[in-house]
Amino acid sequence: MPLGFFEEGFRLSQKGIDWLQEWNTEAEIASSISQNAQKAVEILINVPGMTQAHSRDFRRATPIFALKDGTAIKIFINPANVKHIFLADSNNKMIFGGYVGWTHTQGLTQAIEKIKNQLSR
Repeated sequence: MPLGFFEEGFRLSQKGIDWLQEWNTEAEIASSISQNAQKAVEILINVPGMTQAHSRDFRRATPIFALKDGTAIKIFINPANVKHIFLADSNNKMIFGGYVGWTHTQGLTQAIEKIKNQLSR
């Protein structure tokens, strides 16, 4: 049975290997969560369409503001223009990661504004 590109002698380029390793690398997860971060997570999980994000996208996210306790709110928009939100503790360990589809982006944007207005510095 032929194995396609996995045939004998096939070698993945170093760029391909690096990409696969990065794609499969998960974020380090926080072991505790502050009350402020808990409130932010509660707001986010109640956004219609919120789905758990893969932690590999955590490191690609850009901090946009911090909560009063130092928890960072980070955003990542993937190539399909899907908005992801992540929360990171003061050691840059992932607390939460989620995303919504295009039809629920406004709800996510409103939740981020609510978090910023109620829980940020």
